[in-house]
Amino acid sequence: MTVGIARKLSRDKPHRDALLKNLACQLFQHGSIVSTHAKCKEASRVAERIITWAKRALTTRSSVSQVELKSQIQSQLFLAGDNRKLMGRLFHEIAPRYLERPGGYTRVLRLEPRANDSAPQSILELVDSPVMSESHTVNRGNLKMWLLVKSVINDDANQLPHNPLTLQNLHKLAKFKPEAQLHDEITLIKKILFEEMSMPYDEALEKERTQALLKQACSIPLPKKQRKPSSYVMVARP
Repeated sequence: MTVGIARKLSRDKPHRDALLKNLACQLFQHGSIVSTHAKCKEASRVAERIITWAKRALTTRSSVSQVELKSQIQSQLFLAGDNRKLMGRLFHEIAPRYLERPGGYTRVLRLEPRANDSAPQSILELVDSPVMSESHTVNRGNLKMWLLVKSVINDDANQLPHNPLTLQNLHKLAKFKPEAQLHDEITLIKKILFEEMSMPYDEALEKERTQALLKQACSIPLPKKQRKPSSYVMVARP
């Protein structure tokens, strides 16, 4: 048996499995969670696996395979109490959102260290989460988009050109989301942030700026991923 690949999190296996199940349930329930960096990384692996199984269950035609996949998913979640409707949310809302995405359904963003013990802290969130939920309440789960929009507002207020990294990140957000939806979400976030910062908000002007921003972002090519050179050295056999 391979040992040492996953983090042990200072717990034995039953306690560690229960912890990761709980974190995955909270992630699917709320869209984002805050915990230590190590817990977020391990919970991310569990959540990615569950979403992959849910996607396979949605796309397969075999009823036997669907039952097996749903059984695997149920074994990785706590489905009692507040989580009793989690399977329905997973199959009707979360998994369909990622049918066209080959992977990378979660994102881990580092936060400042925890105040009481200085432990490294992070936020784990589902990517491409809608800003407006079905109940017409604002969802602040997609922290990366909120930070990007705040950076855009800062640039516009100081009449500065947008950072190329900001434009690249917006291009990545637009890759698996309809442009009209992304435009509406950015405009909504702008309106909320303008009110919080007590700045005057011109809806027509901001819609025009958002349209120009997305056009500029999508015109920038995404950088190609470069494979890191392997540190393994081939040694000739004697």
